[in-house]
Amino acid sequence: MEVLKEMGPDDLMLIASATGVLAADYSEEFCLRMFEEPESIEQVAEDKLKGSLEVILRFHDLGAGAVFTASDIADNSGPFFNPSQMERWIFPFLQRWSDSARNLGLFSILHNDGNIASYMDRLAVSGVDAIQAIDPVAEMDIEEAMKVAAGRVCLCGNIDCGLLLTGTPDQVFESTRRLLAACGSGVPLSSEPAMRFRRRS
Repeated sequence: MEVLKEMGPDDLMLIASATGVLAADYSEEFCLRMFEEPESIEQVAEDKLKGSLEVILRFHDLGAGAVFTASDIADNSGPFFNPSQMERWIFPFLQRWSDSARNLGLFSILHNDGNIASYMDRLAVSGVDAIQAIDPVAEMDIEEAMKVAAGRVCLCGNIDCGLLLTGTPDQVFESTRRLLAACGSGVPLSSEPAMRFRRRS
């Protein structure tokens, strides 16, 4: 980060991974503890948050402009945690995490794969500045997510990374064009084929 700040432009924003809050853990041991020893899960969440806040402070001192936590709370079929577990182990810690970042002048971003549609309204007021990735593989629709978020939080992503690897340039172009049209508030977008974006040999 020190090298990037020294070599990059003045307006370069560095976004750092700062762990953050509790995430889904599909191990048998964790799943049993959630129901048999819920207090121990709360301690795990506290320890994770404490470690993350120490990391956030270091990244702030190095010149980061934003931090993100890769804390998946869902998979393609839906949320891992039920509503009461979210209210106990996720949302309060996410609020404390984002508040700490904001107090240092940093933006906070929650990265989450999977289908989080049922929690989108609650996540929109969780304190984070942005939610990423609005996972299209999990059938997350950016337009529907925008309606629920209602301008309360920035939504990032909705890119099918698999398509970037396996699709043709025209397929990638059209997918990206549709995404920009959905999010661009009426910005006119060309429907020209992707040929002009292909790398010259």
